[in-house]
Amino acid sequence: MGEYRPRPDDTGAWQDRDPERERREWRPAPAPVPPYRPPHQQVRPVVPVPAKTPGLAVLFSFLWLGAGNCYAGQVGLGVTLVVAQVVCAPIAAFLAAITFGLSLVVTVPIWIAAFAVSAATGYSRCREHNRSLGLRDR
Repeated sequence: MGEYRPRPDDTGAWQDRDPERERREWRPAPAPVPPYRPPHQQVRPVVPVPAKTPGLAVLFSFLWLGAGNCYAGQVGLGVTLVVAQVVCAPIAAFLAAITFGLSLVVTVPIWIAAFAVSAATGYSRCREHNRSLGLRDR
């Protein structure tokens, strides 16, 4: 590079720079490298799994047969019971209208038995779910 000769109108700083050299030598800062961890020490994301309330399973089963089982995680059984209730309720109502309510002697006990099975299985599945999470029974 040439010799620096100050001029009265500048400070001379621009003459000390070599833009071509700066362009060749500039490199972006390297990206930070995370520390290596063996596979057995890798950090895995934690997904919180909420506890299930057994009483809600019983309440849902009472309100809509099979809904408590769906809440408890037994979706197949729950959907089957919901479909069975949707199909059987109009038939039971029709039979009750024809027989002047006499068929309710048969259909109501069947519904109560189905509710008892649905509530019991939903309740026990919620308790099993909570135990698998390491939670105590309430």
